Amino acid sequence: MVYLNNTMDIKGKKIVIVEDDEHIAKIYKIQFDKGGILNFIASDGEEGLAMITAEKPDLVILDLMLPKKDGFWVLEEMKKNPDLSKISVIVLSNLGQKVDKDRAMALGAVEYLVKVDYSIGDIINKINTYLVA
Repeated sequence: MVYLNNTMDIKGKKIVIVEDDEHIAKIYKIQFDKGGILNFIASDGEEGLAMITAEKPDLVILDLMLPKKDGFWVLEEMKKNPDLSKISVIVLSNLGQKVDKDRAMALGAVEYLVKVDYSIGDIINKINTYLVA
């Protein structure tokens, strides 16, 4: 079952996925490819920020627990940069504590999802709402 909206509203949109779990990143890549969404995958925070800076995506899917630099660092750096600060960021993490969510939201995330609380379909539907907005 494909959950990603396959309308012209999202074709050609661009997403950067910052996720160190190759399996999870591949699942999203397959869904985005099917939906005609350009997508780029980074496996650590430094690579992620470089890719976000280069690509200026419509949306970033950001894990918090990453090698080299964590997702909080990525959010902080994005917030400091006027060219990146308006990009929507959905945090998708295993960190479920309120303090982590509050910190990510204060740094500019538009959504905070705990991976184990949502199915892949639910997450794709959430992402879709930001792509058509």
